Amino acid sequence: MYSTQVFLYTQRNIVVLLSGFSPRSYMPQYAKPLTLHKGVDNQIQFQFLNQQQKPVDITDKVITCRIINYEGSMLLLSKPLDGTVAPSPDAFPANGIALLNLSIADLADIEVQKCYYSLEFSTANAALPVFVDQNAGARGEMNIVNSVLPSFIPSMQITIPTGQAFPNTTYLDQFGNYYGNANNIIYYTSVINTDGIPVVTLQASYERFNGNVVIEGSTIVDGDWYPASPVYSYANVTDTVGYTVRGFHPYIRMQFASNAGVVTNIWSR
Repeated sequence: MYSTQVFLYTQRNIVVLLSGFSPRSYMPQYAKPLTLHKGVDNQIQFQFLNQQQKPVDITDKVITCRIINYEGSMLLLSKPLDGTVAPSPDAFPANGIALLNLSIADLADIEVQKCYYSLEFSTANAALPVFVDQNAGARGEMNIVNSVLPSFIPSMQITIPTGQAFPNTTYLDQFGNYYGNANNIIYYTSVINTDGIPVVTLQASYERFNGNVVIEGSTIVDGDWYPASPVYSYANVTDTVGYTVRGFHPYIRMQFASNAGVVTNIWSR
């Protein structure tokens, strides 16, 4: 049996705040890149030292973390550190330690990217920078990543091309919705290129639908179609139904055989 060590810890970053009247004699060696993970809560500790490497008492001080895009042209997020204005049990402001706490929701609308962060130390008289490297740099590197959850893949809307109804096309409207009559009329969606993805999901919305639905697969774009799913039968169904297709099917389409009802939307991901 193999075992793998894993680590659970809080990222702590040493930064310098020019405090007091002694000459500057200490700066951190470099700005360590920080990492934020989308899909989970994140916590980063910052310990504030003065130029003599002594902790700075930050009790009741306002320290704001700003996350800036890589071009330096957009503010992505601004949030005060915990343990400054409102001390928490996990923060130790007298020892110069404060926490950047980011919830899942804080990063939900921010895309995965390389960016920067900066810290602003506010006093009654001034807003001071916080230094993160030996060159008195006040901007450090940060990576926002999708390491905990997979990357988001947007859904793609699928249409039913005109001219595919048999025996006639009078039941296909300009939006891709189709209508049946007493005869089963067969419609096919446009072809979906799966790009080799082994799991594809589909979603169709029905209104008063009567008929059968089959998902078909092929190795070529214009023929040799075979069933890639069971036959789904519906009787007067008004609902949104999801489907999962597993396996290697380079191309996929949906076949509808209906004698009544409407398909309002079809999506693929």
